Amino acid sequence: MSETSQPIYRQIASSLEADIASGKLREGDKLPSERAMAEALGISRMTARQALHHLTTKGILVTRTGQGTFVGQKPAIQQKLSTLTGFTEEMGLQGRRSSSVVVESSIAQADTSCAAALNMTMGSKILRLVRVRLADDMPVAIETTELPAHIAPGLLDMADFAHESLYTILRSHFGINPTSAEQTLEAALAAPGIGRTLGIAENDPVLRLTRLTLDSRGNPFEYVRSVYRGDSFVMKVDLTLGAFRYQ
Repeated sequence: MSETSQPIYRQIASSLEADIASGKLREGDKLPSERAMAEALGISRMTARQALHHLTTKGILVTRTGQGTFVGQKPAIQQKLSTLTGFTEEMGLQGRRSSSVVVESSIAQADTSCAAALNMTMGSKILRLVRVRLADDMPVAIETTELPAHIAPGLLDMADFAHESLYTILRSHFGINPTSAEQTLEAALAAPGIGRTLGIAENDPVLRLTRLTLDSRGNPFEYVRSVYRGDSFVMKVDLTLGAFRYQ
C-alpha cells in the first residue's frame, strides 16, 4: 500500500471501490473473509473488518448472515440538474462505462415541439439522433436529440455515436459550445415499447426529461427528449437560499 494520509482501512476500502467501479469486481461477487483479507494484505482482522464495514454502510457491499460479504447493486446514477454535461461525460465522472445503441440517425423534419423550442418553422430540416443509453452495459435511458440541420452539416457521418460524445464533436468540428440549458422533468409510466427497450415492465415508473441547450451566444441549438428508468436515476440539484425580506 502506498503511503497516504488516509487510515489503512480507508485505503483498502478505496481500492475495493475502484475495483468495483472498473468492473474487476461485479455485482454479486463474494469478497474474501476478514481472515483471508488480513493474511493477504498483511493487516489485522480489525482493519479488514473496518474496511468492509465502511463500504457496507455506503451500500456498496452487503453482508448476508452465514454467507459472507458480497458486492451489492450499484447505487443509482446521480443526474445533477445544476450541471450541464452530456451522458458520456456524466457516466465517466461516476466511474461507469457508457455506450449507446443508435436507433435512428437521420435528417428529418421538426415537429411542433421541436420547432417551437429551436425557433424554427414546423417542417424545417433537423438532425435527429435517437439512442438507447447504456451504463455498464445496462439500458438506462432512451434519448432523442434534435439540432437544426444547417448548424452542423455532415455531423451524423462524422463519428460513431454509439461510443463517441456528441458534445465533443460539436465543439471540435463546429465550434459549438454547450453553455447553459433549460430542463423540465416529470414522472410518467413506461409505455410498452419503452418498457421493452429499457428492460422494465409496462407502466413501471420512468422519468421524462426535456432539455433545451443554448450555446455561448445564448442561441438554442439542441432539443433533447429523454426517458430514464425510474429505478436507475436520482435527480439531484444544489439549492441556495434566495434573497427575501421580512414583512
